[in-house]
Amino acid sequence: MKTSAPAATVLLIASSVLLAACGGGGGGSTSPGGASAGTLSGAVVLGPVAGATVRAYALSGGTQGALLGEATADAAGRFDVSIGHHAGPVMVVATGGSFVDEATGASMALGTGDALACAIPSVAADAATAGIHVTPLTSMARARAAAMPGGMTEANVAAANAAVGAYFQAGDVLRVAPMDPTAAGAGAGATQDERAYGMALAAMSQEAMALGMTSSAGMATALAADASDGVMDGMMGATPVSMGGMGGMSGGTMEANAGTAGLADAMHAFLGSARNRSGLTADDLLACLAQLSGSGGQLPGAGGSGPGQGAGQGTMTGTAFMGAMSGGTVTAYAVSGGARGQALAAAPLGATGAFSVGLGAYAGPVMLEVAGATYEDEATGISMPMASGDVLTACVPSVAAGATTSGVQVTPLTTMAQARAQAMLGGMTTANAAAANAGIGSYFMAGDVLGTMPMDPAVAGSGTGATQDQRDHGMAIAAMSEYAHGLGMTGSTSAMATAMAEDASDGVMNGMMGGTAIPMGGMGGGGMMGGGAGMMAANAGTTGLSGAMTTFAGSAMNRSGVALAAVQPLVNQLAGSNGTIP
Repeated sequence: MKTSAPAATVLLIASSVLLAACGGGGGGSTSPGGASAGTLSGAVVLGPVAGATVRAYALSGGTQGALLGEATADAAGRFDVSIGHHAGPVMVVATGGSFVDEATGASMALGTGDALACAIPSVAADAATAGIHVTPLTSMARARAAAMPGGMTEANVAAANAAVGAYFQAGDVLRVAPMDPTAAGAGAGATQDERAYGMALAAMSQEAMALGMTSSAGMATALAADASDGVMDGMMGATPVSMGGMGGMSGGTMEANAGTAGLADAMHAFLGSARNRSGLTADDLLACLAQLSGSGGQLPGAGGSGPGQGAGQGTMTGTAFMGAMSGGTVTAYAVSGGARGQALAAAPLGATGAFSVGLGAYAGPVMLEVAGATYEDEATGISMPMASGDVLTACVPSVAAGATTSGVQVTPLTTMAQARAQAMLGGMTTANAAAANAGIGSYFMAGDVLGTMPMDPAVAGSGTGATQDQRDHGMAIAAMSEYAHGLGMTGSTSAMATAMAEDASDGVMNGMMGGTAIPMGGMGGGGMMGGGAGMMAANAGTTGLSGAMTTFAGSAMNRSGVALAAVQPLVNQLAGSNGTIP
């Protein structure tokens, strides 16, 4: 067990509570000091914690002081504690009781070692201080304040509460009431802070369930330990956070991304689950999800000392398109030695395919991967899910540390370029990524495939304001859909994009990946043409796409207003090409 100051401050809660418990307790509100006492009232929320014992302590010299009063929370987790005539900072600690776990719906006990806490910067003597919440987020803030130089001073407590609120985009973590995401329609009347707060708690529950923890309260305890040094990285100072004994865990240490991408993934999973009855979707929490996945773990303004402290946090925004897309996840990866490296962050796609994913302080090439989305197939107009083996990718040649990179497109054309760069000598280097993107852009006469947003030919009149590059980019994707439709592929564009990327990887569109023919069996859902095997036609990426584009341009599914004549140069280039990517 770690013996540094952060560890000691986290453990202080449990030991002090046990000592206080020896002196009594029970229902109701008591206070040393007599009548005309000040009060603290609010709620304990992990899901409402019924029957919790709530104790208020004075803070003196930045550390826990005398017990001021205690009370028992009601069935809704509400409490009202008398604190005598105290003025100044206060720490509130809740132990015991039970709550309904948000991810599972099971009733769970707040275990002996899993106290929830909050620190209040200051209260006035004999005042009624209302609307205080004691939650996993306030527990994180309290742990952070306790570990800062000087401990739980008024200034440190205020800074730590603000930092955790900013990290989860939940505002004032002491006074914002978390939305209950298991209550039907709860999101409709909730503020954005209340939504983010409630979903953050649900994400902790979801992550605990995914880890097989028997109590999600253990996850709250672990995250508070992680937050104590100001950086959510699975570490408490220089020591990994131990998971042994937490929530029924028998051992192991906390994952480095548990409080960043892990929480973002868990929030996304909860939002898509039957337990989420709030009416909210991932689109409603995009900013919070992006913040968690791309934060680098740094608690804003809380004096953390982890990797990247003081460095700006980079962000990449853009759109995924294969026909209009929604749902699914975009993951940003570092590129190391020309190959896909560690995941930097993940974020959900919005209703229009838009995404915003954090990069932390990373600098260098970035690979993006989109999976699990739904798209509108251009040739048929049918909404289709991406098959489990199909992804869209893009390789951005380079980003600067802390920079915002916007307008990045992830499409079948960028997928072809990424596959080409990966297969080049040295892999996805900055130079190879730039060359491959330029080569695919030239092959389809679409210009900068990373920066050119494709025209959506399914949208009426979309061609009117589109540039020629946007028209060609959009019609190239539609041609892939049309070609797949003509072959009877049930997965249409998704599967054809995968096949085209494989074809492009060796730099020649000839139905081959190096010296190997590309098998089409199993592509497009139930297989190609009713489940047959077969190989990709040698002319699929040349005259095959040319003919498909001609067919689509003249079909009722082309609502763009762009006639065949407007894309005839591209049709001619594909028809006359020997398949070589420039």
